[in-house]
Amino acid sequence: MPARSDVAPGTGIRVAPDERLTRELGTRHIGTAILAVPTGGYVWARRPGPARDTPLPLPGARRAAAVRTASAGAPVGLALATPDPGQAGVLRYPAPGTRSAAAAVRDPAPRAQAAVQDAVRGLGATLRTLHTRPAAEEAPGLPPAPARLLRWLRAGTGPGAAPRLHAAARSRLGERRLRLIADWSGGAAHGPGPRVLLHGGPSLGALVLPSGPARAVLLTGEELTGGSWEFDVSWQLAEFAEMAAGHRWGVCGTADHVALARALLDSYGRQPSPAAVRRAVVLRSLTHAHDFAAYVAWHAQLLTYLDLVSEAMEAAEAPDALAGWDAARVCAPHGR
Repeated sequence: MPARSDVAPGTGIRVAPDERLTRELGTRHIGTAILAVPTGGYVWARRPGPARDTPLPLPGARRAAAVRTASAGAPVGLALATPDPGQAGVLRYPAPGTRSAAAAVRDPAPRAQAAVQDAVRGLGATLRTLHTRPAAEEAPGLPPAPARLLRWLRAGTGPGAAPRLHAAARSRLGERRLRLIADWSGGAAHGPGPRVLLHGGPSLGALVLPSGPARAVLLTGEELTGGSWEFDVSWQLAEFAEMAAGHRWGVCGTADHVALARALLDSYGRQPSPAAVRRAVVLRSLTHAHDFAAYVAWHAQLLTYLDLVSEAMEAAEAPDALAGWDAARVCAPHGR
C-alpha cells in the first residue's frame, strides 16, 4: 500500500484518498493497480508502461454501446473503462474482485479450479453474444497482439531483448517459418462468416473473478476490433493449449486444460476450424515470448519457448484432414 502518498509505487497510478491499493502488476508495456473503492467493489486502473509509445485506446461511442448491449444479460460482464479524471492516460475498469482467472488457475485448490472453469464457461456464452454485434468497419481489423507480433517479425527490432529473441527465432525456426507466421499474423482476424465485433484479445489475465456474489467480468475495450468470430474463440483456446504445452516443456504449471477448453466450446456452441486454432497457438505463444523479452527481461526459458513454438508450427503446417475435429484436443496432455 502507498504510504504517505497518493501514487502507487510500482506503476505511478494515482490513488485517491478514499481508495486503497490492494496490489500492482504489469510490465514495461502496461501497468495495473487494483484499487478498492469506497462504493464497494474494485477498480483495475491501467496505464501505458515506459516501453510503450502509444496510449491505451478507448472504444468509440458506437462500439461502446454495442459492448454494453452484449454485456447486459451475459453470464460474464464486459467491463468498459472510463478515463481517470485526475491522471491523463490512465483507464479505470470496474471489477468485482482483485484476482484474475490467470492467478486462480495456478491455485491447485479445487474451489479455485472450479471458479475458473465456471468463469470460462460464462466467457464462451458471453463471446457468442458479443459476436452477434456487427463490426463497425469496412474491412477486418487486426487485433493488437498479432499486429505487435507482425511489426516485430518484419523489423526484428524493439525494446528490451526483442532483437535478441528475433535472432534466436530466426536461428531456431528459420526464415521460411517466420515469413509464414508473419502472413498468419496479418490475416489473424480473417475467416468465415460475417464480420462481427471482436473482443480482440480474450485471456485469463483479463477475466476478473468475483470476490462475492457477483458475476465475473472481462476487461474490454483496448483490443476491440472487427473480423471473424473464429479469432476470439481460437485466441482463448490457444492460451489453454500454450499452458498445456508449457507444462509438458516444464515452463509453467498444470491445470485441467482440456476441461477449460471444453467449457469454452460447449458454452460458445461452435467449433473453430483446425487451421484457425493451430495458427492461433503459434501466434499466441510467440507473442507471449516476444512480450516477455521486450517488456520484462531476457530469460533462458525463452529458448525453450521457441522450441514450443516450433512444435506448434509442426501441427499448424500438418494437413487438416481430421475426422471429427474437436478443438479441445489441442489442450490434451500430448497435444494435437
